[in-house]
Amino acid sequence: MNQKKLWKYARHWKKIFEKIDAIFIKTPDENFYYFTNLDGIWENSFAIVYPDRIEVISPPLEEANVNFYRNKKELEKILKEMLAVDKIGFNGSKLSYKDFVYLKKITKAKLIDISDEIKKIRVIKNKEEINLIRKACKISHYIINNMELEGNEKQMAIKIECEIRRKGAEPAFPTIVAYGKNSSIPHHMPTNKKFSMPALIDFGARYKKYCSDLTRTFIAKRGKKVYEIVETALYMAIDEMTEGIKAKEVYEKIEKYFKKYGYKMRHALGHSIGLLVHDGFSLSKEESLILRENMVFAVEPAIYTKNYGIRIEEDVIIRKNKAEVIH
Repeated sequence: MNQKKLWKYARHWKKIFEKIDAIFIKTPDENFYYFTNLDGIWENSFAIVYPDRIEVISPPLEEANVNFYRNKKELEKILKEMLAVDKIGFNGSKLSYKDFVYLKKITKAKLIDISDEIKKIRVIKNKEEINLIRKACKISHYIINNMELEGNEKQMAIKIECEIRRKGAEPAFPTIVAYGKNSSIPHHMPTNKKFSMPALIDFGARYKKYCSDLTRTFIAKRGKKVYEIVETALYMAIDEMTEGIKAKEVYEKIEKYFKKYGYKMRHALGHSIGLLVHDGFSLSKEESLILRENMVFAVEPAIYTKNYGIRIEEDVIIRKNKAEVIH
């Protein structure tokens, strides 16, 4: 990795190295891309992150100036040399048990699970990350603002995902298209159901590894009042999301607002986005996170009745005085 670029990011990582000497990351862990800033597939590759540099180890399938290995013996030799430290941090939420056992076998270092620490440094985005998320959001907004609702749920989902790819991105997650009663199921998977209102569309673009997440619900007469309640809740939540407020306080405000109309929160109010569409933190009753500038969240208040559901979702950047809705 370009060392100039590394130092630009390093200030976010400083605290993590107070208790470890190196970080061990193996693909397909998305943190490989976070730390290395590399593009490509990088199957069976490793990133060894030190306080002052990053070493990448890979089979000779990618084009880059990294440490290539051709067989298991060469890999083990390289890893043993690079992991000759006292304490190694690893991502316990992604490293398989098999790879953990292998890591223990090749090093005498103390192994420390730093998955929580990695999650915390990733939640605050740098300028480049925000620009990539912004691009992913622009693609999503363009598609939703220029499409016609037609065909059955499956056909509509395919149409949206094709458009995402035409725009140089890929789907961030399987597209949700839910017509009529199916909109009452939060994670409904598209079927052959023909178009009917309300029509709920939930999709995202992944642009150069960074995600957007957008939901729109289209209504006719049915659901108009509920739609207005959900839309008000969305902007109430966004207005609350300033630096220093607790994530759970935002959730509780909307929970109280819904209760006034006799509705309950069925899922979290939102979640952080980044390399993953659900990138580690949520806007929920259990979340202890305090919002900080340059965190990016998808905010998705929703009400589900027996016969239909209304969900509206926007992506926002936390700022000191007011959250910025990404268009």
